[in-house]
Amino acid sequence: MGIGNYQRQSQYFNNPQVYKPLEEIYSDLDSWTNEIFEQEADRFENVNLSVVLPPLFYEGKFIKGFYFSESVDLLNKLLPQLSDFFFSMADSHWCSYPWSNTADAYACLYHNPSRADWFRKTYPQRANKVLIPVSDSDFIHEYLIAPQPINIKDIDVLCVSRLSSVNNLPVIAKALKIYRKKYNKLLKMTLILEHYFDLNSIHLLSGEAQLEWQKIKNILVNSLDSIQVISQVDYYQEMPLYYSRSKLFLLGSLLEGKNRRISEAMSCNIPVICFQELNQYARGEDEIVPPESGLLSAFDPESLADTLHTALENLTVFQPRLNYLKYRGRKNFFNTCLDSFSYYANIIPDYIQGQAYNNLWLDLAVQQNYQISLHDFLYGRSPRSHLQGLTNIYKTLNQWIRTQG
Repeated sequence: MGIGNYQRQSQYFNNPQVYKPLEEIYSDLDSWTNEIFEQEADRFENVNLSVVLPPLFYEGKFIKGFYFSESVDLLNKLLPQLSDFFFSMADSHWCSYPWSNTADAYACLYHNPSRADWFRKTYPQRANKVLIPVSDSDFIHEYLIAPQPINIKDIDVLCVSRLSSVNNLPVIAKALKIYRKKYNKLLKMTLILEHYFDLNSIHLLSGEAQLEWQKIKNILVNSLDSIQVISQVDYYQEMPLYYSRSKLFLLGSLLEGKNRRISEAMSCNIPVICFQELNQYARGEDEIVPPESGLLSAFDPESLADTLHTALENLTVFQPRLNYLKYRGRKNFFNTCLDSFSYYANIIPDYIQGQAYNNLWLDLAVQQNYQISLHDFLYGRSPRSHLQGLTNIYKTLNQWIRTQG
């Protein structure tokens, strides 16, 4: 899965401090991407395309649409005329800058001027790409992934992860053990695994997953006293309930993409706890979570235990969902994408930076073209809002382009 040298990035998974020149670190970060290219036919059914703005023709004006995907080069090869109707943003599904040659823009996750300067100097052939620091490139639906009515928060800490060394679950296990001894309390942590897990069938797990589970057991001795393990939870039906039942969300990674679980937790009004070294080289001075949305811990089990304690003792000071919706979510995503192209400000009447979502002309144009409001299109109520699987994407886009043409 993915393209490039994944091993070059493994040195950052469990190590909070890598002693290299920053330029070498940037090079390591960009050595692997999770984009899907032409040679990866076995992944074609996983290709996604999210339409942020559809192409529009209204009051004598043609407005290009905007989409993002992890497969921009592949889509442009299959449908060369696609770029006539859309601006495209490539998403690496990782902390690397995308490798796409034909995308108009790159989802770069964070605003990091130092890294952007390095990128433009190192890759002059791609220096003209628009770099868009979109923190929600997984396109979280903040009205479906939202707080649910619950009677009691019976989960102290929620962790959504894989049994992988990338996620540093043994560090979390040590923190739980320290917490119990230091604060004389057993934390109730629910660990939701993204793959199937059965205590009676551990031998069916991958070698890495078995090793990680054994590490957790060795630390906690009877691991199920501290951790309830649940696997394969339904995304829209069950995940919001688990978030809403929880007091805190905990992430153990040091390096990855923009973890969608951070956005989901905040959208469900749950404070986020993660390590201050998370994606530190990719993001530079940019923040992990908005103010009053969580706390950061040093990459150390006792520091993590103390941070969990501080957060649990001060839950009323956090306002994750309010701050999430101020700075993130689909509306802000929409505004950020359109603001990144002067094209839209120059062609759309009454365009105001940071307010594209509220532009009445755009709303009327979408309604006229697609018999749906801009809001409803953005939030997935059109069959064209989100497309999955290369065959389905090709078929739908081809029909769409013929109609537009």
